[in-house]
Amino acid sequence: MLFINYLPHIIGSLAALYLITAIVLYLNQEKFIFLAAKLSPNYKFSQFDNAREVYLTREKGLRLHALYFAAKKPKGIILYFHGNKGALDGWGPAAADLTPLGYDVLMPDYRGYGKSEGAPRKGILHKDAMAFYEMLLNDHDPANIVIYGRSLGTGIACRLATKVKAKLLILETPYLSLLAMAKMTMPFFPASWIMNYQMRSDITIKRVKCPIHIFHGTADELIPYEQALKLTKIYGDMSVLTTIEGGLHSDLTKFDLFHEKLADLLG
Repeated sequence: MLFINYLPHIIGSLAALYLITAIVLYLNQEKFIFLAAKLSPNYKFSQFDNAREVYLTREKGLRLHALYFAAKKPKGIILYFHGNKGALDGWGPAAADLTPLGYDVLMPDYRGYGKSEGAPRKGILHKDAMAFYEMLLNDHDPANIVIYGRSLGTGIACRLATKVKAKLLILETPYLSLLAMAKMTMPFFPASWIMNYQMRSDITIKRVKCPIHIFHGTADELIPYEQALKLTKIYGDMSVLTTIEGGLHSDLTKFDLFHEKLADLLG
């Protein structure tokens, strides 16, 4: 009887705790999604001998930072959107897999990352991606532009590819959507209400008009391989999935198959 008397209070306390947790998740979602590292304005990227720094001015003079990696005899350029952790000092080495294949690489840091000013907010990352693409149009034909997304960047790359012309869209370790990832990691909360950054690649990929190539490892511990399978099925005949057996989320460059397929695509 004593337990029954306290049951309404217990239920009320649990409901209050649930609501408070949901509010905390909503208000702090940027801290869980964007794991940025800041770099000093004076930081020198001396570890890259073929890179120069590029700045793009946005609203109210806000400046976004990128690295431009030059190939020896470029036949095109890759616009590369990196993952959610770190900054360009850590992501820059990815360009070393691409420039030998004859492509320059423009790799931006998102708002709040590295030397880029500001902070991410709903919708602004897609607008910034478009601004970097438009900057490339000053010197490059769309037929020679490849859009490349890695992890978090796959959602940004996929959305951009629905709005512009490009030679190819490459997605490395993509997710169906950040909404799907949130539902997977916090199944007891209403993710569709909480998530401002849903990155619905499962929807936007249907509107991409260029060929798509996807790389994903079967042992990916962060984004399940099955999500890449579903994206490939959604897009259909113009999408190809390269399956890296045993590949984790961050080690696909260790596999010969990854480099062989990149060379087929770009070389």
